[in-house]
Amino acid sequence: MKGNLYIIPSSISEINLFPEINKTILNSIDYFVVENIKVSFGFVKKICPDKILNYENFELLNEKDPVQTSQQLKPCLEGKDIGLLTDAGCPNIADPGSKLILHAHQNNINVIPLVGPSSILLAMMSSGLNGNNFSFNGYFPVDKNERIKRIKQLEILSKNHNQSQIFIETPYRNKALFEDLIKSLNGNTLLCIATNIGSKKERIKTFSVNDWKRKKLNLEKNPTIFIFHWGDLIF
Repeated sequence: MKGNLYIIPSSISEINLFPEINKTILNSIDYFVVENIKVSFGFVKKICPDKILNYENFELLNEKDPVQTSQQLKPCLEGKDIGLLTDAGCPNIADPGSKLILHAHQNNINVIPLVGPSSILLAMMSSGLNGNNFSFNGYFPVDKNERIKRIKQLEILSKNHNQSQIFIETPYRNKALFEDLIKSLNGNTLLCIATNIGSKKERIKTFSVNDWKRKKLNLEKNPTIFIFHWGDLIF
């Protein structure tokens, strides 16, 4: 009988959002494939302080090497469970892990996702924007002209398809992105900025672009989710 591949969400803040059932499952797993061994080792030790851990049972996720990906699932083929962990949030949601998960499906290994925090979904839930039709777009181009072009393309998509547009940015580029958003988007377009989700410094606000132009905002070094939707949805 094959083992299971557990998809394990990890902390997105200093506040513990890890369900008790996840702790029980995590405590039963001896093999892990992870984005960063040191980070994940520390996370597992924090959640399960009495668990005996061995660095040798933590393997670094390498999705560029299909042979290694196949070998990393060997414990499952031998009947043992594996836990997939990334540094923060949910594996395969704006995080690595897709190739390992797909390979598990191809080998008829049960893939079991655990409930846990995803800053992307938490931001969407609390934005007040259309949650029936939304698109996650990852990062914008680094080049300013390409970034502005992409912003305008997504705004047209939002208008034509009544679709909320979700994206993220490296924290040190947040300020530049925010400035491009309020300069490039229609004044009535609604923009949600969700910062430090799940932490004591959490701040989630949705205003029109025109309203954002009148507000002071410090986003540097703060993990942020951006969501916008064309026009005025208030009724």
